[in-house]
Amino acid sequence: MTDRISRRSVVRGGLLAGLIVPASAFIGPLAAGAADLAPLDPKDPRAVTLGFVDDPSKVDMAANPSYNPRQTCANCQQYQGKPGDARGGCVLFAGASVPAGGWCKVWRKTF
Repeated sequence: MTDRISRRSVVRGGLLAGLIVPASAFIGPLAAGAADLAPLDPKDPRAVTLGFVDDPSKVDMAANPSYNPRQTCANCQQYQGKPGDARGGCVLFAGASVPAGGWCKVWRKTF
């Protein structure tokens, strides 16, 4: 008996591989620990666009009237660090870590 590979199984395998490879490239940086991530440079174009600061005392109140001093990266939905971590990953800044005390315009209250 000879095993035959159907065209359908080849196409299905190709489609699955086409989905898995790009997804793994995206998930890898998100799953990395903060120790593996370089600190986000506040001059990075992404950081500048989102008004990121590592020290909330540097927030431009005129440009960010909705800023509240209790808003920090540590209590934001996008923050990926564990409670008590000094730094953690951020969904918005893949491949970089942010300080728990940082802030940006996209801060969202955790549930």
